Amino acid sequence: MRILLVVFLSVFYFKGILGVEIKEGYKWKQILYEDVKPGTYNPDANIPTAFAHDPESHKLFLAFPRKFPYIPYTIGEVDTKEHPGILGKRAPLINKFSGHKSGKELTSVYQPVIDDCRRLWVVDVGSVEYRSKGAKAFPSHRPAIVAYDLKKPNFPEIIRYHFPVRLVEKPTFFGGFAVDVVSKDCSDTFVYVTNFHRGTLFVYDHKNGQSWNVTHPTFRPERPTTFNHNDKEYTYNAGIFGITLGDRDSNGNRPAYYLAGSSIKVYSVNTKELKARGTTLNPQLLGNRGKLSDAIALAYDPKTKVIFFAEANTRQVSCWNTQKMPLRMANTDVIYTSRHFIFGTDISVDSNSTLWFMSNGFPPIRNAHKFKYEDPRYRLFKVDTRAAIAGTNCEIKS
Repeated sequence: MRILLVVFLSVFYFKGILGVEIKEGYKWKQILYEDVKPGTYNPDANIPTAFAHDPESHKLFLAFPRKFPYIPYTIGEVDTKEHPGILGKRAPLINKFSGHKSGKELTSVYQPVIDDCRRLWVVDVGSVEYRSKGAKAFPSHRPAIVAYDLKKPNFPEIIRYHFPVRLVEKPTFFGGFAVDVVSKDCSDTFVYVTNFHRGTLFVYDHKNGQSWNVTHPTFRPERPTTFNHNDKEYTYNAGIFGITLGDRDSNGNRPAYYLAGSSIKVYSVNTKELKARGTTLNPQLLGNRGKLSDAIALAYDPKTKVIFFAEANTRQVSCWNTQKMPLRMANTDVIYTSRHFIFGTDISVDSNSTLWFMSNGFPPIRNAHKFKYEDPRYRLFKVDTRAAIAGTNCEIKS
């Protein structure tokens, strides 16, 4: 039945399961910037890898890692009130991140994340990924966790923590990360950063100014992932990549759901173990999501108790309700599929319970930036989480 639905949806690709409309917010064939002189940057080299949306300020933040020369901003922003995406212009120009006005320049960022305290967090890997002309224009430094206050004008920088040298290896292989706010005053906060090359999880204890790495066999790739493009097959190996946090218990602990980029299995571990330095991890295998369902990004929605997955090679977004155990294909469903949704790279739920998901056609494969696409390559979609799962296996009716 699921296969038939996928075939049906591949034809009507702007519809979700049972006709629920998944509206396309933005789509870009090339990234162009506001107030940056044409010819001073390379639009084709500016590849967005992730995003974060703040409904209160009407700002959409996009990450453009400096993998190639001529990238003016590693974090850009779009005013979603001025450019709503659905009714307005769908390929708006990118503005410079407002936080640059009050903080240090960022070198290269892969992902922004907004926490419960309306702080925008990024991991600056500290170096560009090329050695050609212009590389020295950007400061090289140890990777750093940086946070900005979205409640204040111009989003001032409020936190900057440099990774200890002993814990840094292959910083450009950092994957997704999650921010765990433990206390109501926001002071007690932990950040969990994945490294898909080393198969480790970096833990930052903000309150105590400490950090450490944790590892576990479940952080490793299960087997190579196959990516298909223009009738050619490519493979890559990726360890722990996506991580998202579930609901808190009475002690402030919560499940951290995670997956390796080259795996169909999903695990959870209690954040109590992550927050205790030196503790042996005891993760739980929740199950697997079915053949070819590899993904690098997942997002938990507290309103519906559903985890959403942006899949890598199936060109679809799937879901699983965490109240339906065990995790298996029969308990999952597809909320969106399209032949244009090429390599799901990021997914998140904002504070208004809106699900956002993005594809960029840029898998972790050598020379992937040279892949040719006829249609707009970068696509960002949005839909209410309850509407997204209506009528699917992920909906639990009261």
